[in-house]
Amino acid sequence: MSKPQDDFSIVRPIRRWNRAIQALLAIGLAVMINFLASQSSFRFREDLTRDHRHSLAVESVETIRAAGRKSPLGAKQNKNWVRALVLSDNFAEGDAGLRNQLSKLLEAYKLEASQTGSEWFNISQISNGLNQELLSEVAAQHGPPARTTVLILTCGNRVKYVNAAELVATNDQRIVFRGEEAVTSALLEVTEDQAAICYITRGHGELGLEDASALRGMSQLSRQLRNRNFVLRSLDLTTAAEIPRDASMILIAGPQTTFSTAEAELLRTYLFERNGRVLMLLEPGRVHGLEVVLSDWAVFSPDAELQEPDPTYRTPDGDIALRRLTDKPHPLTRVLREQDLPLIAARIRPSRFDEGSTPDSTLSVTPLIFTSDQSWGEADPQKQPVKFDPSRDQPGPVCIATAAERAAGIRKGGNSSGGRLVVIGTSEIAANSRINRGGNQAFIVQCAAWLSDRDRAVSLPSRSTGVYQVNATASDFWTLAWRFCFIPLAVLAVGLAISIWRRRS
Repeated sequence: MSKPQDDFSIVRPIRRWNRAIQALLAIGLAVMINFLASQSSFRFREDLTRDHRHSLAVESVETIRAAGRKSPLGAKQNKNWVRALVLSDNFAEGDAGLRNQLSKLLEAYKLEASQTGSEWFNISQISNGLNQELLSEVAAQHGPPARTTVLILTCGNRVKYVNAAELVATNDQRIVFRGEEAVTSALLEVTEDQAAICYITRGHGELGLEDASALRGMSQLSRQLRNRNFVLRSLDLTTAAEIPRDASMILIAGPQTTFSTAEAELLRTYLFERNGRVLMLLEPGRVHGLEVVLSDWAVFSPDAELQEPDPTYRTPDGDIALRRLTDKPHPLTRVLREQDLPLIAARIRPSRFDEGSTPDSTLSVTPLIFTSDQSWGEADPQKQPVKFDPSRDQPGPVCIATAAERAAGIRKGGNSSGGRLVVIGTSEIAANSRINRGGNQAFIVQCAAWLSDRDRAVSLPSRSTGVYQVNATASDFWTLAWRFCFIPLAVLAVGLAISIWRRRS
C-alpha cells in the first residue's frame, strides 16, 4: 500500500474563510471607530501642558456654552446655528502658519460646542471654487467683505467680519496669536440676546438714517450697525419729554441747526443723571448749541476748521488722512492702531480736552486722534489767503476726536461705569461717500460698540504664531542623527547576529 500524499484541499477553504473574516472584522472596526467619532460624547482631549496652552480659556468655554443655550431651536435641532466661514484666499502668502492656527482654534470651538449635545457651530472653508455660494449669500445680505477679511461669523441675520490683523499682535518684538480673543469677541457679538437700541436725533439737518445719498446719507452705516445687533430708531428731541429709557446710546450725526436749550438739557440729564452714552459727530461752521453738554464733560469743540498743509496727511484726492493716535491705550483707537488705518475726511473741526474745566476726580477725558505739527485750527476759514494767526487760531497738533468717561455710577440696575461721551469733529466719516474709506467704518462701529457696552475686548491668553523652525549646525545634526539611529541600529545588529547564529547551528 502506497504512502498517502499530503492533501491541502481541507486547509485552503479554511484559509479563505479566515481571510474573509479578517477583512470583515477590519471593515467593522473602521465603521465602529468612525461611528464613535461621530458621537459628541466620545469626543474629548486632554491638554497635558502645564500652562494649558493648547486649551480654550475658561472665558471662551463659558461663552460657547452660553451661546449653545441661547439657540432658539433647542437641542439637536439647531445645526449650523452659528457659521464660521474661513476665507482661505484672503490670507497672505506668508500666513500659512496663521491659517493653520486659526483652523485648529475653530476646531477646538466646534469640539467644545458639540459637548452641548448638538452641532450648532459649523466651519466652512471658502476658496476659489469652494463654497462660493455661502460667501455670495452673506455678501448679498450684509455687504461684501474686505480683502483683508479672513473669517466671517454669522448667526441668523447677524454677522461679524474678522480681519487678519485682528488675529495677531506684537508683544515684546514677537508676534503672538490673538485669534481666541477675536473669535470669542465675535461669538459674543453675533449671539447677543438683547439688541442694543441706538437713537439717532433728527430735526436739525442730521445725516439721514436711511438716506442713500452720498453726502448726507448714512444708510451703509445703518446696515453695518444692524448687522451687529443694533436696533436703530429716530428721536425728535423737540417733542420728547425725556430720552427713552431703553436707549443704549444716542447718535448725533452732523447737525446743521442749533439744538435748543431744552433739547440740550435733555441730553445733559441723560448723560449726567442716567449715565447715558452719546456719540456726537459735529461739523465746522455750524453752531450746534451743545456747549453746556460738552462743558460738563470737559470737552471743548471751538468753531474752527482744520487746515492741514502736511502732504503726508493728505490723500491723492485732497482729503485729510489722520493717522496720529494718542499714546495712551484706548479701546477706540485699538482698531485703527492694529490695522494701521487712517480716518479720512475733508472738513474737520477741533474736539479736545477743555483745559479751563473744573477738576473732576470721577471724569476721565482721553484725546484720541491728532493732526500734524504743521496744521492748525482756522477760526476764520472764509478769509483769503488762509494763514495761521497765533492770536486767534489753534496751533497744531490739533485733536479732532475725544472720549470722556465717568468712573462711577449705577446703570440700568447693574454696577458699571458712568456715562460716556465721544465727540468727533466731522460727520463725513459716517456719510455714504466716505464710510468705506480708510478706518472710518471700523472706528464708528467701534465707537458704537464701546458706548453701548458691546466692546468685546476680552482678555485671553496669547499664543506664539508662525512656523516653528530648528536651527542646527552640521555637528548638531550628526549628533542628533546618531542619537536617533543608535537604538534602531543596535536592534538591527542584534537581529542579524541572532539570525547568523541560528543558521550556523
